[in-house]
Amino acid sequence: LLATSFPNLTRRQVVDFVVGLFDLNMDLPSFKIHLREFLIRLKEFSVEDNRDLFSEEKAADDAAKFHREHQARLAVPGLVNPHDRPMDDVDDEL
Repeated sequence: LLATSFPNLTRRQVVDFVVGLFDLNMDLPSFKIHLREFLIRLKEFSVEDNRDLFSEEKAADDAAKFHREHQARLAVPGLVNPHDRPMDDVDDEL
């Protein structure tokens, strides 16, 4: 079915892809890499089609960037509202 759907691929490429799907099905990151490589070999997909393949990595990168920027803002006095700053236990002891 895949060989007839994608005539630009050789039979060996289709067989390698299908075997790889079954070999890597328990390891999600390896499965995604294998799928990405197949899509690259196809050269028949657009930017909108592969956006979901990178969503987890993009979310992790965005969270790390936000954390770095927030830490940089906390390091400069006056940039962050005092009510938005994390509570320190040593500030006001009664």
